[in-house]
Amino acid sequence: MKLLVVGTGLIGTSVGLALRDSWTVFLADLDLAVLRVAVARGAGVAWTDEQVDLVLVCTPPAAVASTVEAYAGVGRTYSHVASIQSQVQRSLDDCSVDSSAVCGGHPLAGRETAGPESAAADLFLGRPWVLCPSSATSPVALEDVRALAAACGAQPVVMDAASHDRTVALVSHLPQVAASAVAARLLDGSGIEVSGPGLQDTTRVAGSDPDLWVEVLTANAAYVAPLVRALALDLASLAGALDDPAAVRDLLERGNRGRALVPVKRGEKDASFTRVSVQVSDEPGQLVALLSAAADVNVEDLRVEHLPGRPTGVVDLVVHVDDGPRLAVLLGASGFAVLTRR
Repeated sequence: MKLLVVGTGLIGTSVGLALRDSWTVFLADLDLAVLRVAVARGAGVAWTDEQVDLVLVCTPPAAVASTVEAYAGVGRTYSHVASIQSQVQRSLDDCSVDSSAVCGGHPLAGRETAGPESAAADLFLGRPWVLCPSSATSPVALEDVRALAAACGAQPVVMDAASHDRTVALVSHLPQVAASAVAARLLDGSGIEVSGPGLQDTTRVAGSDPDLWVEVLTANAAYVAPLVRALALDLASLAGALDDPAAVRDLLERGNRGRALVPVKRGEKDASFTRVSVQVSDEPGQLVALLSAAADVNVEDLRVEHLPGRPTGVVDLVVHVDDGPRLAVLLGASGFAVLTRR
């Protein structure tokens, strides 16, 4: 397959990195400095006028339709990665490109930092890539985009545009609003220097690009606004009942149940995994030794928690729940202090 990626930011460059050993990838970007970084990272080669099988537009949603028009005739199939689909699909229906050649898409993957410098070949591994064909999309176009998602290591999921927008309002747009709201409260506080990983985790996506999210949230307001109002009601109710242990417990337990539903990896839920916490000395070679001791277990994720002013840190190794007891035994036998398994 020959692919042209238009827009070499985080997503576009990550697509190129994911496909560089299996597809022929061409890159284009109005910002030549950004394009040079993506090319230098090995995401593809600069496009001149080659014909391709698929043109993937990785621009902000408002620019998708005009960008597709600008590359009319270059590809057999056209797709994009917009985090809102209904509005973009309507704009594409009005442009000069044959609607049967267009299939929208949205990989549910990303980072709070933008640009080709933040791109990674494994960004899409195991993540959903929603395919949003319109009523006019041809089977060939749908299959081209499905092949793209699969080649990037993602899990293709077909949804109509409205269902996509309703879904991402809950799983992506509401978390962005909540994280930004919590982070905004920090401007009125003090003592942030004593915060722990909980604050970092909760506010991570608050570092995202405001320009992009203004566009996304306002375009998807019909679905996002009711969720924000419902969240505000939960918080307002809790604020009025913080002296009532039963009311506090109700929200926390509902949160526990909701968290257990969150897919963590390969579609499996949080409850499918366990975390083995280990105390590690802050000295060279310790992390390598830890991973060597865990070599017989598939480590799904890893987190290092540094303890300021102390000679040790804590490493959380995330493994499948069935592997937790064995990992704890292996690490203990290698001399590591296993703190908890949860």
